[in-house]
Amino acid sequence: MNQNIFAPKTDLNPSEYKNLFGDPFWNQQGSSKARNFYLEQNDRDKALMLKKNYLEMIRKARGRNFNMAADCLQWWLDGTGFTKNIDFEWLRKQREVIAAENLNLERFGEKLEKYGKTLKKEGDIAKYDDHFEHQVKAGIFGELYYASGDSTLSSHCYFKIVKKDNNFIVTGVIKHFWSDRYDWHKGASAYIYGFGNSGDSDALLVEKYCGAQPFEMKSQWQQSFNKTFESGFLGGLSINLK
Repeated sequence: MNQNIFAPKTDLNPSEYKNLFGDPFWNQQGSSKARNFYLEQNDRDKALMLKKNYLEMIRKARGRNFNMAADCLQWWLDGTGFTKNIDFEWLRKQREVIAAENLNLERFGEKLEKYGKTLKKEGDIAKYDDHFEHQVKAGIFGELYYASGDSTLSSHCYFKIVKKDNNFIVTGVIKHFWSDRYDWHKGASAYIYGFGNSGDSDALLVEKYCGAQPFEMKSQWQQSFNKTFESGFLGGLSINLK
């Protein structure tokens, strides 16, 4: 954007023009001069100013090594609308994702215990296929919050449990499907630490005038299992898949 066209209206310098949001990563507030200038513009010029500030936000995110959050914001600005595949190894480094994965594993384990208790004779077999979903709620201090916000982890299991002596052999796989839509909603807002509530209406202006587009984010991974569990006291069975 050619910032010189605003020279007759304001004394903003380029650094102030790009300081609409400040730096929430370091608890630095945006420029009040930039905000007042922004409020004076029509919607198209607001969108152009916002885009410049989103690009600055990407630069600041990379400076903090929040590269996934920066990549997602850039993907939205590029406006292709194509699905973005998220690296599952990065996702599994996020504590909220691992917590959701472990919760689903616990649920599968509890169901497998019930199936195991139905097996009475040597060689008895039971099959168990199921799925659970869990909403992943990102904490405001982590990168996942900026890259996604809330998302969904859907876990699908395919198990066989066999009784052998006093043991139970569990084999099978769990397939995990993570998904989220990178989009904005009129009237909604998100809290950004050190900055406050950021309204989705700003981003919707950038979509309208600058070609940004929402998109789907997806990832998947698989876990394989071949574990033996001993029958406990009085035939009790405890299955921990973690």
